[in-house]
Amino acid sequence: MTGRDKLTLADIRPLAEEVGLPEIAATDASPFDDLARPLADYEARGRTGFEWADAAERMDPRFWLPEAKSILTAALPYLTEEGARRMREHPRSEICGQTSCYVYGEDYHRVLSDRLTALAGRIGNLVGREIRYRVAVDTSPLVDRRVAERSGLGWIGKNGMLFSPRYGSYVFLGALLIDVEIEDALHLPPAIGKHCGDCDLCMRACPTQAFVAPGELKATACLSYVTQMKGIIPRAYRKPLGRRVWGCDVCQQVCPLNRDRAHAEDPAFTPDAEAAYPDLVRLLGMSNRQFLRAYGRSAMAWRGVRTLQRNALVALGNLRRPEAVPIVARFLASDRVELRASAAWALGEIGGQDALRELRAAFASEQDPDVRKEMEDAIANAWGKACEGDEGRDETGSGYRDCDHPCRGDVAGR
Repeated sequence: MTGRDKLTLADIRPLAEEVGLPEIAATDASPFDDLARPLADYEARGRTGFEWADAAERMDPRFWLPEAKSILTAALPYLTEEGARRMREHPRSEICGQTSCYVYGEDYHRVLSDRLTALAGRIGNLVGREIRYRVAVDTSPLVDRRVAERSGLGWIGKNGMLFSPRYGSYVFLGALLIDVEIEDALHLPPAIGKHCGDCDLCMRACPTQAFVAPGELKATACLSYVTQMKGIIPRAYRKPLGRRVWGCDVCQQVCPLNRDRAHAEDPAFTPDAEAAYPDLVRLLGMSNRQFLRAYGRSAMAWRGVRTLQRNALVALGNLRRPEAVPIVARFLASDRVELRASAAWALGEIGGQDALRELRAAFASEQDPDVRKEMEDAIANAWGKACEGDEGRDETGSGYRDCDHPCRGDVAGR
């Protein structure tokens, strides 16, 4: 095969389709100087800790690959027709959680990385030499959405998501830095919301009002981040979480630009029923090994079972199912602070005499000040719910049972 110094997208598209990448574009490897202000503003609002720390390195692709001449970008659609149906049909009769549709199938990091690596091999064969390349999927210094936008892969909406003209925002983004020049690579300026018009449904529908401007997010307030963060979930975000145990799709679901888009037909993203709506009680009973057996193929497995169990406890608190009290109460004795705190909050939300009894017993031996405060508040909440439901009254309804009367001590049962 004759060697090539330069390629075009027409040369590469058949190779991309062979490895399962239906949507590709390209830009040059020059620095993203236009990111200086947005990254500074983002830093001021507060990073999540998941990002690359050095903004200068995020702006220069050659930090990642010094020999880079071009960046190929890929949009991999993941929302299948069955996935869209599952997303709409929430089970109502079971104690189940809810996840973002991007975790219904296989872990996109692995799928997309493998396909981009395969594409790099084919490009090397086409140019007749071993090329220098780097694969970037979500964990590189690059700002994936801006790289994709500059390449012409799609546009960025007011919800900050990149929209593919064919598949909407339900796409995974990846990039392949290569030391080969692509002649028709684009270098488009940023234009957030240019296809959105006056619509701001995504911003108004956000459960935590995390958007500060079109395309600008207070990332630490986004429920997708909250479900992945370490530690105790801030109280302001617990009720907005609802039954979510991983991710949030609201800003995509309400978007008119996502209507009537093509569905993915990729078998890698065939939805798993348990991953879409996990059984919360089953999840709370899992060891880490059992969790990985059940969810190891999913993109939500990387955080491990304890993070998902913390989220499940909050979800059960929001569902307020009294039959969940025994399983929730077991976590009051956990060795993890965030699990004890979440269990306490959940029992306070569920309320009732059983929840109250478990909380008072656990409070007597709790040493952590943050958890003690959670328990105190939960006891007050549970006791109030018991009173509202007349659970604190005797059989004749003439008054409170002596052991439950508030005058027996403060609401912490001391």
